[in-house]
Amino acid sequence: MHRLAPEYIDKVKSALGDNGYHSQQSLASYMGFSFSTVKSFLTGKPVDSLDFIELSEKLGLDWR
Repeated sequence: MHRLAPEYIDKVKSALGDNGYHSQQSLASYMGFSFSTVKSFLTGKPVDSLDFIELSEKLGLDWR
């Protein structure tokens, strides 16, 4: 399990819009993830490591 560090949450939420996703639901639908997974990711709650990596990369972020 991975989670966003609190200091990166605003940056990641900003990347959502910067990459053309108008909502968390639109990103979830595009990626084939549940809304709860995307919401957890964007609020710094733990998500599966592979989901964390995929979401980070889709938003153009370095997941490390």
